[in-house]
Amino acid sequence: ILACEVITKRLFVVQAAEILEKEGIDAEVINLRSIRPLDRSTINASVRKTNRLITVEEGFPQHGVGAEICASVVEESFAYLDAPVERIAGADVPMPYAANLERMAVPQVEDIVRAAERACYRAVPLAAAA
Repeated sequence: ILACEVITKRLFVVQAAEILEKEGIDAEVINLRSIRPLDRSTINASVRKTNRLITVEEGFPQHGVGAEICASVVEESFAYLDAPVERIAGADVPMPYAANLERMAVPQVEDIVRAAERACYRAVPLAAAA
């Protein structure tokens, strides 16, 4: 599985990878240190190796870096994907000030783990759960 960690949340992605390892899922984490230029070759090489893509970012989902990464992978490595791309991003709401609401607005370790389990067909897809 590939977890492409964008801008922030590196600690959360690493924690999720450790949890997934206990479940028998080997997660490759790419920490993009720069988004311009975007290291497309590293991302696509990892997708071709793992056959999966999960992007994690705190920003809004629309027009985010995760969306650009997904578009790049679909253009260059679509044939290698064995599961739908998972995008984990912040909620499309103004950033709340209260700590409990902020936690609900930004991706958490549990969100990353659930997405990886879905990508590995070890959890129920979101559409089926609704």
